[in-house]
Amino acid sequence: MKKGIVVGGGLAGLSASAFLADKGFRIELIEAAPKLGGRAYSFEDENFGCELDNGQHIMMGCYKSALEFMKLIGAYDNLSVQKNLSITFVGASGAEYKLESSWLPYPFNLLSAILNYKALSFRDRLNVVLFFAKFPFISGGSVQQFSVAEWLKNENQNDEIVKALWELISVSALNTNINKANAKMFLDILKKIFLRGNSSTLIVTPEYGLSKTYCQNASDFIQSKNGAVSVSEKVTEIKIENNSAAEVITNRRRITDFDFVISAAPLFAAEKFLPNIKEYISSYPALEYSSILSVHLKIINNPLKEKFYALIGSPVHWVFNHSDYITIVISDADLLIKNSNEDIISMVKGELKKYLKIETDTVTNSRIIKEKRATFIPSREIINTRPGYKTKLNNFFIAGDWTNTHLPSTIESAVASGKYISNYLVLKYS
Repeated sequence: MKKGIVVGGGLAGLSASAFLADKGFRIELIEAAPKLGGRAYSFEDENFGCELDNGQHIMMGCYKSALEFMKLIGAYDNLSVQKNLSITFVGASGAEYKLESSWLPYPFNLLSAILNYKALSFRDRLNVVLFFAKFPFISGGSVQQFSVAEWLKNENQNDEIVKALWELISVSALNTNINKANAKMFLDILKKIFLRGNSSTLIVTPEYGLSKTYCQNASDFIQSKNGAVSVSEKVTEIKIENNSAAEVITNRRRITDFDFVISAAPLFAAEKFLPNIKEYISSYPALEYSSILSVHLKIINNPLKEKFYALIGSPVHWVFNHSDYITIVISDADLLIKNSNEDIISMVKGELKKYLKIETDTVTNSRIIKEKRATFIPSREIINTRPGYKTKLNNFFIAGDWTNTHLPSTIESAVASGKYISNYLVLKYS
């Protein structure tokens, strides 16, 4: 039985560990933090009296690797999956507009959703439909030199269409301003969502806090397969000898009994325990990061009826309804995140009153979470330099949403990276 050390207990490390453990590998996962989940975890908040996520995370039906992982570890039943695509957009006047697929067969159900999306004029809706019809015939290479904003302009998507539809989708998926994000990455996402059947368009949300949703299940699954999971243990050095990882040194012990090592830590963390990592990766990306701001608000007399809302033309992008409290998500938040908590809360309350008629005095508690390095920025320069999972070392591999999964920095990208390396190692050691 081959043994592997996985460094990092985020989604990439957990998925690599679970997929390998399922194939008979003996896996030892080591995580420096006292909890699993990386940038997608939950914690108990005494003031709220419940478990809060560090930020609201969603998946979609096109997240094939992520959903396969959830099924493998027995966490799929912890997810809520839409029966049909349904998103409630809200304008500044408080008017609600549904983007909702109909009873018609795919893809006509999606075309009807666009044609009935009354946040846009009928002419603009037809323009969007014509744009959709072109997706199958547009190659990624033909738009790679453009930003999302440039590409949309070239495709005659006017300011009203961009504001009421594309900007919200792009900023949410790529966590980057449309003037920075690469059009190829956005096109690839749109194809995965809309060109792979009705199930790919469905939005998937966790029923519980993230730690309960998948972290504990993943840990239990790995250990049930003769693996081990260690938290609050920091890898301080990986020694290289004869072009191979020879020893893993932590703040507790020295490990030499392994066949391979997978670094599933963020790149900036891996540089600390393997300072020469640049020498071992054929393509080393100069990653820049974008932040996400999440605001949890405990409210009384919650007037919201839907599970989530998208706000058109607001610095607040999404509002998720948890009954006793709501979660506000602001992507591409680098400028806003520098403000004081008081200013952020004041701005959010103002937007909620304007868009959703939530009165300021109904907010009884708040919690702000700033993820300063939430995702990498998928610029044109970066998407061409992301490395694969293999390195120049014989038994040292890398995983993470920043590796070359051909996806933006999402749950699906992280899990897919773990799946890809596990598939390779199964072949390598079979």
